[in-house]
Amino acid sequence: MNYETIKQGLTSYDNIHVGNYIGYLKFLESEKKTDQTVKNPWYARQTEDQLIDVFKKVASDNVFIDGETITIGFRGKLLVTYNYQAYKNLVLNVYPETLFDMQNVHEGDTFSFNKESGRVIYSHKINDPFALDKKIIGTYCIIKNSRGEFLETLNMQDIEKMKAVATTKNIWNDWQSEMVLKSVIKRACKRHFRDIVVNVEKIDNESNDLERVNVEDLVQDKIEKATSFSELEKIYKSEKDSVKDKVNFMRLLGEKKEALKELLPAYTSDNESEATAIYKKYGKVEPLLLHWKMTDDQVISLLEKIETK
Repeated sequence: MNYETIKQGLTSYDNIHVGNYIGYLKFLESEKKTDQTVKNPWYARQTEDQLIDVFKKVASDNVFIDGETITIGFRGKLLVTYNYQAYKNLVLNVYPETLFDMQNVHEGDTFSFNKESGRVIYSHKINDPFALDKKIIGTYCIIKNSRGEFLETLNMQDIEKMKAVATTKNIWNDWQSEMVLKSVIKRACKRHFRDIVVNVEKIDNESNDLERVNVEDLVQDKIEKATSFSELEKIYKSEKDSVKDKVNFMRLLGEKKEALKELLPAYTSDNESEATAIYKKYGKVEPLLLHWKMTDDQVISLLEKIETK
């Protein structure tokens, strides 16, 4: 990746924001899994122009990709994810005097909420702030500024619905508390500060898929965690007769298959003999596309060579 090209494409932006972004991109490029393989193989396939454009897209709301409050990922295309701090920053940009209070309510806590003459009055007594096995039963967000005082709450049914449509369930599973807080402030901002967050909400919602909720949660998890085409095939065979929403079940399998294809190594001439043998064995192109990422021109060229032999 040519980071100087990216810097040149972002010369009109503050050097600190651009520097943070470049540092985050370098981290994505070098980050490794525990087995020392590349954690973000999709990153190498992005272009400088794509990375410049996504920064500008987010920066249009005066917030910036920094790897903490705002991150990027890949699911068939680049996706932007905002955490709850990013939503706070959006409101603070316009109303710097704003006071926020967001908390998750756990089993055993006592709480009460009232709104009197426009004022939000509430009490939240935390039973045990240091318990390791605390069970979340709900969450709330209180925002106070010159526009007014606002209260938003979510119960566990609301939270589970939001989790069900998220395409990044692994983040929900690993960082549930943070994702719950994001959900409640996002709902509060959408309801009371929509003029400020409308563009961000549109970008952030690309990480959600409202149709996912129709596919059983356990099946979605299996599909998300699949790391190979053979695993997807096993999921299809074991779940196809019992799953209720077959249309979206097949769609999710297809999306995961495309995501796995993005992780395949690029096809080169070194693979020609192996590719020829695979094609002759199966008599069709599809098995080749499960081994390498091939362009249409590469497929056509290989078939022409096979037919002339």
